[in-house]
Amino acid sequence: MKKPMMIIEGFAGMRESEPFITTAENKKNTKIVIDDWMLGPENPSNEKDANPEYWIALGKAMQVDEAEARRRRCSNCEYYDNSTLTQAKMEKIPFNEWDVDAGFRGYCHKFEFICHDLRSCQAQEERDFEFED
Repeated sequence: MKKPMMIIEGFAGMRESEPFITTAENKKNTKIVIDDWMLGPENPSNEKDANPEYWIALGKAMQVDEAEARRRRCSNCEYYDNSTLTQAKMEKIPFNEWDVDAGFRGYCHKFEFICHDLRSCQAQEERDFEFED
């Protein structure tokens, strides 16, 4: 007979002391991605024609057309993590001006900051999916 799983303090076994970014680190790293990696758009939207200046510029930087740039959102990036455990960790980081109307929060493992599913950046990499045979 298997031993029952013990949930240690915190959410799903996450300890209060488990390392994660701080509010200050999130702010600093977000600024770096805005300044150096074209994080945007500033006012994200699901409207298909919104923010053309941003998506055209990002497409040029990524060497793709605007339509392809619009497909490359944080939410389908290799570095985006919106797992249940990560969501619990992010709840400890207060919302800031980049969280407003930006969609669902996710954690970027490349730049160690909270990103959003309605944004993108120049470092976006397509997520590799492994399918079982």
